[in-house]
Amino acid sequence: MYEPALRKLALAGDFVIIAVEYQKAPEHPYPAAFNDCFTTLEWVVKNAASLGIDPRAIGVGGDSAGGNLASAVALKVRDLNLLPLAYQLLIYPCNDYEMNYKSANTYAENFGLTSKAMRWFWEQYLADSKFQVDPYAVPAKAAKLTGLAPALIFTAENDPLVDDGKNYYTLLVNHSVPAFYKDYPGQIHGFFNLSGVTADAELLYSDISREINSLLGRDK
Repeated sequence: MYEPALRKLALAGDFVIIAVEYQKAPEHPYPAAFNDCFTTLEWVVKNAASLGIDPRAIGVGGDSAGGNLASAVALKVRDLNLLPLAYQLLIYPCNDYEMNYKSANTYAENFGLTSKAMRWFWEQYLADSKFQVDPYAVPAKAAKLTGLAPALIFTAENDPLVDDGKNYYTLLVNHSVPAFYKDYPGQIHGFFNLSGVTADAELLYSDISREINSLLGRDK
């Protein structure tokens, strides 16, 4: 599903992209997916030279659930001081399971992803209620966000999760984390994968490429 979009993004930004086929709920609830992603990052860091990757340019990223996982991995990287992560790319992330924000009602139906479905996804992922306050499961619950990698957050206007992304951006800024935010008017959840349908997908690849390369000090 993601390969065409990731290939285009890799070409647009001259990036090496490693996509994690992480285990998914309900068969594999938290922390399976999170552990898969963090373990993969550890492997990439260890093998950066053989992969042709500059360890100073390693970042994490994802869309929707992948945005949640990228946020969580960035938190653990900071907590363990694994490496100076170059960036965290969060495309319409889902970082707050409570969904107590306006867009969850305004765009609850008729725009692809529904709020009902999103709440079901959260229930499957957080199979045990004790994880509702675990910041590696629900990044918006983190008590401390200072010291995190610079964040690039992109959202879609007609998405129940648009306020989730906006709110996480605000939290990061309030904790002095360098952050960039852009919303795409008229777009829906999932448009990252819709390059054959909307020109905004190609614009998103271009915007991501520009912002990441700017953080890396590269002209692209």
